Amino acid sequence: MAKRNGRGNSKTPMMAQYTAIKREHPDALLFYRMGDFYEMFGEDAREAAALLNITLTARSKGDNAIPMAGVPVRAAHNYLVKLIRAGKRVAVCEQMQDPRDTKGLLERQVVRIVTAGTLTEEEVLEDSEPNYLVACCVRGERAGVAWLDVSTGEFQLTECATARLNDELARIDPAELLLPEDMDIALPSVRGPVQRRPDFDFHAGEAEKELTRFFGVQSLAGFGVDAIEVPAGLACAGALIRYAEETQKSALPHVRRIECFQRSSRMALDQATRSSLELVRTQREGQKDGSLLSIIDETLTPMGARLLRERVLAPFLDRERIERVQDAVSESVEAPALRDALRDCLTGIRDLERLAGRLSCGRANARDLVSLAAGMRVLPELRTAVQGAQSTLLMAVRDELDDLADLADRIQQRIVDEPPLALKEGGVIREGFDADLDELRTIGREGKVWMARFQARAIEESGIATLRVAFNKVFGYYVEVPRSAGTETIPASWIRKQTVKHAERYVTPELKDYETKVLKSDELACDQEFELFVALRDELASQVSRILDAARHVAEVDVAAALAELAVKRAWCRPALSNGQELTIEDGRHPVIETMLAGEPFVPNDCALGPPARSLIVLTGPNMAGKSTWIRQVALIVLLAQIGSWVPARSASVGLVDRIFTRVGAADDIARGSSTFMVEMEETANILNNATDRSLVILDEVGRGTSTYDGLALAWAICEALHDRIGCRTLFATHYHQITELADLAVGVHNAHVAVREWEEDIVFLHRIEAGGTDKSYGLHVARLAGIPGDILDRAHSVLTKLEGEGERTKPALATKRHDGQQLDLFQPPPSPACDELSELDPDKLSPLEALLKLKELKERYGS
Repeated sequence: MAKRNGRGNSKTPMMAQYTAIKREHPDALLFYRMGDFYEMFGEDAREAAALLNITLTARSKGDNAIPMAGVPVRAAHNYLVKLIRAGKRVAVCEQMQDPRDTKGLLERQVVRIVTAGTLTEEEVLEDSEPNYLVACCVRGERAGVAWLDVSTGEFQLTECATARLNDELARIDPAELLLPEDMDIALPSVRGPVQRRPDFDFHAGEAEKELTRFFGVQSLAGFGVDAIEVPAGLACAGALIRYAEETQKSALPHVRRIECFQRSSRMALDQATRSSLELVRTQREGQKDGSLLSIIDETLTPMGARLLRERVLAPFLDRERIERVQDAVSESVEAPALRDALRDCLTGIRDLERLAGRLSCGRANARDLVSLAAGMRVLPELRTAVQGAQSTLLMAVRDELDDLADLADRIQQRIVDEPPLALKEGGVIREGFDADLDELRTIGREGKVWMARFQARAIEESGIATLRVAFNKVFGYYVEVPRSAGTETIPASWIRKQTVKHAERYVTPELKDYETKVLKSDELACDQEFELFVALRDELASQVSRILDAARHVAEVDVAAALAELAVKRAWCRPALSNGQELTIEDGRHPVIETMLAGEPFVPNDCALGPPARSLIVLTGPNMAGKSTWIRQVALIVLLAQIGSWVPARSASVGLVDRIFTRVGAADDIARGSSTFMVEMEETANILNNATDRSLVILDEVGRGTSTYDGLALAWAICEALHDRIGCRTLFATHYHQITELADLAVGVHNAHVAVREWEEDIVFLHRIEAGGTDKSYGLHVARLAGIPGDILDRAHSVLTKLEGEGERTKPALATKRHDGQQLDLFQPPPSPACDELSELDPDKLSPLEALLKLKELKERYGS
């Protein structure tokens, strides 16, 4: 008897099962498997129908109607993508029994919870980017962060100052973030969905137990993880593993190790620097095209693309490690045949890391295995290509690369060259591999021949040439006789089964007996194929460590060969590295702008820094002349050098920097209540508080967001601090021409300007950096180029002439550090003795004649 809920509506056993499963996953949309569809009911159906633009129907009618919507199992991943991108979680509930084995309610179970940070589907993920599930927590002044890419098995943790947490999260770029329930901190850099987890999940002691259980080890010391040194990071790693196991419902064997991200070996780039330099996305549109990474990425494999991206966001600090990459790049540049051979091999390799991930999770299909085998078949060629290599990196590939030939052979022996997507409908396993399967298939093939012979005999017996033997899922095999042929000659042994509009359908004992045999053989063959496929997938999953090791070598080779291809295409040079503080660039170019000029020549420029004699360059010149381009290109050249790349210059010598800091451009942060100037000052304060004498600092127009003298005073003091107190290499672009006076006071300060030439009323931008300062910004010329009306420009010119004349009498002499405490105001006359005397007069006590005589006296004494 059907159960009833509190409102009196009947609830079938199936709906009772659905409700019970949904109750266990209240925060996820439930994909409930019913045959060839995933169905959703109630509020889930309403929500999914709106998000997916699918039809909302109803189960039952009237008061008992339950909203219902469904998607085909074959196309489920397309719908999953839409739901995940809409910020939803999806619990996938499968049938755990074969419908042929039971007539009652099928057992069903949630086999996976799909979330933004746990995706493994190749169709969904971006090849060139990781998909990180991230957890973070705060312990006083320290913050812990851990990140896991379920699709590849990469698993790392670290700790940082709480003040730097936003920068760290921006670097990792979480697809999904886990936070403790009690954590209350603004994280504006996070774009993905945020999941709140019980505080207990972030307990460091419990996390260590969880991780040692997961990896099957006594301690984490073998991974280089010390619970005392990184307790907050460890707590986050434990929370990640709990969540990953909870959502994936599998053992995750491809997550083989956990690494402690060594901050001391990688350059930390804050969010402002990554944004200003447009490393992986542009500032204006947030697009990949036009970023540094889009310009330099010549990789040919997804693994190589992700590795290059990681290095751009966290360059090396260790000179030996950088030069190891440089040597491999140089060898590939100098040996075109080697470079071509490497890149030819790499072209044929698919995403070994993510294929291994799907293997481990039991989600790889037959086409994945064929792709995996195709990539493995190239590995022996890759190892052959590096046989004569001399660089350390390529020799390591030669000596350590596992060609995985045995695994490729297993796949090729068992899986057909072009398997279907579905795994349970046959056509996956190769002929000749399994004798029992071949026998079942033979029965199926012979059945078609037998049916043809049976049809010929039926025609002969009945004399009806137009009859045919057909099949459908309801009646199985049957003989169809057109009504026009008549039924007088139908043999008595034939049994009428169905009447349709133009024909009669019959079955015979002989036909039904053979049907049973044929259909049973087809079912058994499909079952046998699926079992053989799963066995192979499990065998390969047990070897996932070998596959991931090979993928790591492939990625290293890919990055080195890609950087070599880049160097040759763009005529870049190998930078010399040192542990000193020099930074010398001859004929340097901006790597992005040079590429995007579409045939127009880029004007190269030099740069020479070397504290203490030459630590700060004050760069002046008009807008549009190229100040920002030059300071950015210097920073990008240093960054490229420290990932092991060659650089866009005729020559370069780089003393390694520990950090690159930038303060470029104007932006506000309304969400946090910060004005443009507040953001500018916050970013500048970050530089002053964290830069060291090993840092490279580039500043553009610092102080322009406030009043003229406030900004000038700040800019002057900031330059002094960078030069006197920190002693770092600094490029300071400014319109405050007074800052050039600092060169008269400090030995390490030098002036430079962007050259322009005046021609009648026009100016020509030469985009060339020359020594010495300038006292003109040509702002009105630029305004005219922008289309400001002429009458406004004329008025601006007259105001400028007046201000410059008054400024000659009132500007402070910064070089002598004399400040009179006064500030010009556009709407009031500058302070003067004449004004002071006038202000002391009482107009009520002066006649008009006395006032005129007083003004004449003041004019003769002080001038106009």
